[in-house]
Amino acid sequence: MVTLVVDTGKNIVGIYTVENRTYISYMDDAIPEAIRRIQDADELVTYNGKWYDLLELGKFAGLENDLPIKGVHRDMRSICWSDDIYGSSLESTYYMNFSSCKNFLSTHEGSNERDVYMTFKLWELWKQRRLKIIDGHAV
Repeated sequence: MVTLVVDTGKNIVGIYTVENRTYISYMDDAIPEAIRRIQDADELVTYNGKWYDLLELGKFAGLENDLPIKGVHRDMRSICWSDDIYGSSLESTYYMNFSSCKNFLSTHEGSNERDVYMTFKLWELWKQRRLKIIDGHAV
């Protein structure tokens, strides 16, 4: 079982591999490797991935639509807020569940790693059945 927590930016894809607890950022020419890893994962975890990350990953792959994946996709925004309302930002949702966040570098890559970390921590709470779910469904 391979679970990847992913955040996509303008020219960056950050991936945290849950099983070996490692974060890797892929930029520019390295993004195709990130896409291969994402497509092969058993579980993909994002925040707002249904509406942003999968589409952006598809564009990186030269597609007009969402990147096709073989595994299950867990969109933490949809889990917390449902698809009937937009809900709130990743940061606001994170701070509804946690009082602090560890520090990351104040760089483009550091910002991506922070978003991946916050998404991972929300997923971890969800797996423990301790996540505050506002309008979503505990699937």
